[in-house]
Amino acid sequence: MKAKNKKWILLIFGIVEAIVAVVCFSRGLINLFDAERASLPRISVGIGVIVILIVGYVLMSIWYLREPKVGMMDENVDHTYDELYNVLGEYTKGKYFGPIARTVMDQIQRLNNSCSRTKDAIAKKFDKSSMSYEKYYSVVDLAEKTANQNIVAMTNRMKFFDENEYARLENYRNDNIPDDIQEKQIALYKENQAKLEQAIAVNENMILKLDTLSMELSKITDASDNTMNLTLDEIEELTKQVKYYT
Repeated sequence: MKAKNKKWILLIFGIVEAIVAVVCFSRGLINLFDAERASLPRISVGIGVIVILIVGYVLMSIWYLREPKVGMMDENVDHTYDELYNVLGEYTKGKYFGPIARTVMDQIQRLNNSCSRTKDAIAKKFDKSSMSYEKYYSVVDLAEKTANQNIVAMTNRMKFFDENEYARLENYRNDNIPDDIQEKQIALYKENQAKLEQAIAVNENMILKLDTLSMELSKITDASDNTMNLTLDEIEELTKQVKYYT
């Protein structure tokens, strides 16, 4: 569940509890602790209501603060950018790998914007029934889907990182575990991190090429077909490169 939704649920729950408290203990309403009508059953009910309200809010607060378990994402499914953004958000607090997660989150939004702008530019430039429209749109659409799969793969790679384990490995020479084993573990972490950084670089280049094509298509004075075709070829090549990191 999205953190924003959980926040609203907790707020509504708190408002409902406040209303219940007002109704149960205010003068002119039920007023369970009214001295004039005091009785053991009324007082017992009042205490019970207080306990339920406190326990309920504590349990809701624990549920809200609990870190959600992030599972592996299916790379064969077209996840929305919002889904990817929300899953990556769970990794941003990390000391070691948080910056990578934040960078990918930023790229998600910019990739989404770049693809939308380019598709709009294609629709304005070419008739939807033309071969040119089909040619350009299909390349950009494939690039978008491939970038989506790449981000899913990057998100799954983030699952590999364990901040506590990495912190322990920083001082691996000071424990009793064989150093050669821990050095291999560190190398595995660094290899995974390097692939993430390479994928980020390819995504960034993809954004650049999509924006370049969008601008070329949107020029008042027509850009040459050779220029636009060259940019289109570069996007196709980048689409192929992305697949190396999934």
